[in-house]
Amino acid sequence: MISFCAGADARGPLKVGEFWQMFILGAGAAYPGGELTDDFLASLGVSPSAADRAALARFGVRSRRSVLPHAYLSSTKNSDVVEARKVSSDSPTSLAVAAAHQALAQAGITPDQLGLIIADCATPYQTCPSEAQRIGGALKLKVPAYDVTAGIGALALSLDMLSSWKPERMPDYVLCISTNTPTELVSYAGSPLAAALFGDAASAVLISAKVAGKLRLKSSFLSRDQSVRAPISLVRTASIDFDRLMPEGLLRDRISAGILHLGAVKSSYLIGPQLFAGDTACIASALDLPSDRVVSVTAEKGYSLGASSGCSLASLWPALQKGDQVACLHEGDGISGGVLLEAAA
Repeated sequence: MISFCAGADARGPLKVGEFWQMFILGAGAAYPGGELTDDFLASLGVSPSAADRAALARFGVRSRRSVLPHAYLSSTKNSDVVEARKVSSDSPTSLAVAAAHQALAQAGITPDQLGLIIADCATPYQTCPSEAQRIGGALKLKVPAYDVTAGIGALALSLDMLSSWKPERMPDYVLCISTNTPTELVSYAGSPLAAALFGDAASAVLISAKVAGKLRLKSSFLSRDQSVRAPISLVRTASIDFDRLMPEGLLRDRISAGILHLGAVKSSYLIGPQLFAGDTACIASALDLPSDRVVSVTAEKGYSLGASSGCSLASLWPALQKGDQVACLHEGDGISGGVLLEAAA
């Protein structure tokens, strides 16, 4: 649990008793221009079975953003995923840079003020240099930069990880990014689940333990549950194992427990597990949570792994008022995580 004092804005670690504050100063999101609607997927011959449709209802996706041109998909259905990068409109790096600029602009700082870049990318074009290093290069920076593979829980993992650091060792500003282009790995002649689920996006959050910002971290948790296995594979091609999807009842129990664990008030905004955006809306209704407080970009943008939660936060950013709380929960791949944020300004 993290404790805070009100009105702290001096540069230097912000301390209350034995605890340290952390703030999010800006949140950004970036998407490619291409859109894959249900009608377009149908034109490619994507035809979900009854079992597929049940899973798709849980995902809640109606449209997706993709770096792949329509003409390319219509002629090839991306049957050879190696060819996708030759025609893609954007790379994970270019999307990440666009999201980073948005987060920086909201915080009112320039790239040269960054002291550290941490990136999560499940679809990198190469592993050396790291995605974080490529992002730093694109921003014309020479600062520490490294990748932390967070899977689908990038926002919760990054914040929980940084909250355990000694703030005096942290630079003034840390940029955390998740960027993924999974549609490049989807064979649109193959699994209807993968074709209907994935979209491409990048999200960025600017974090500081020394400078106050719009959102402050109130609490966080992270734990492992080996009884739940990751349902998504990105080895060579993107695929989904229907049998590994977390049962709806277990997901409901975890979301309810996570809200209580974080100490969120009933009027909090909820950014639930983005893989299960459809389920989360139903679960929130069952828990009597306000429907207009459930936040997800997955329905209209597609599921972009770790980037989805950050993109949802970025979509909420302009509406946040002082005192608003945001509970962000992650479930579904064997990791349970959550963070509670409160608008301080």
